[in-house]
Amino acid sequence: MMKKSVAMLAVCMLAQSHLAIAAGAPAPQKINIVLLGTKGGPSLLNTARLPQATALTIGDKIWLIDAGYGASLQLVKNGIPLRNINTILLTHLHSDHILDYPSLLMNAWASGLKDHTIQVYGPPGTQAMTKASWKVFDRDITLRMEEEGKPDPRNLVKTTDIGQGVIYKDELVTISALKVPHSPFPDGEAFAYRFDTQGKRIVFSGDTSWFPPLATFAQGADILVHEAVHVPSVAKLANSIGNGKTLAEAIASHHTTIEDVGKIAREAHVKKLVLSHLVPATVADDVWQQEAMKNYPGPVIVGHDNMTISVP
Repeated sequence: MMKKSVAMLAVCMLAQSHLAIAAGAPAPQKINIVLLGTKGGPSLLNTARLPQATALTIGDKIWLIDAGYGASLQLVKNGIPLRNINTILLTHLHSDHILDYPSLLMNAWASGLKDHTIQVYGPPGTQAMTKASWKVFDRDITLRMEEEGKPDPRNLVKTTDIGQGVIYKDELVTISALKVPHSPFPDGEAFAYRFDTQGKRIVFSGDTSWFPPLATFAQGADILVHEAVHVPSVAKLANSIGNGKTLAEAIASHHTTIEDVGKIAREAHVKKLVLSHLVPATVADDVWQQEAMKNYPGPVIVGHDNMTISVP
């Protein structure tokens, strides 16, 4: 009799859970990472890799992490409407991460942004940069508002200079920022970002030198998107363009070697490592993978522009 009662109770609980789902319990939203630009540095060597930009989509919500040159075009290529962007997060204010930021705001406005506000988060200086951008386009904005009846885009973008900690939270996602070292920027002007959503964790390193606290910040992440530098190739490239030793040392000291990226991923026990912001961008995929896997036993994806990675 006891066994039958327990079995009946289990059946009732299962039925109730199905009824709750049918009654409107929120279904999990699909999570995708779209790599828009995967090279490090502002130079344009070819169109195979553009400077840094990544989109994170959760259902119909769109977050953009950095906006290097070409971000607007890459979003359109990937079927992501500019007017639907919800949030932009800037890791730091190097040009290869922000060159398309002003045009992205204008393109979103030109594409029909009117019904919601784009939230922008970034290091100190983000608000000032945004105000300066509006001044550049002031004449165009004024004329189009008068002639076309468009809303004022300056009222559709809210910018926040951030510090470390939780910077945004709603029923879907919690976004946290971690100060990372990226010389020559002072402390507190470069950030990594972590998204906790639906029991999943996605972390973006931003630009950083070797920084063990990042492993704690990224602990247990489903995906860690991390920058990487291949020092031997940087030295060879630097020698070919002059001032080789000084340039190579500067690049290597401002970023994380691919071997150390593997260490961070291992110590953080991340489930998957994605490499982006590759320096130099000409290194073969198998080299990146082999060097990372010296210290990290998990799967390594070498990022390419317009690659979509689903978060299971």
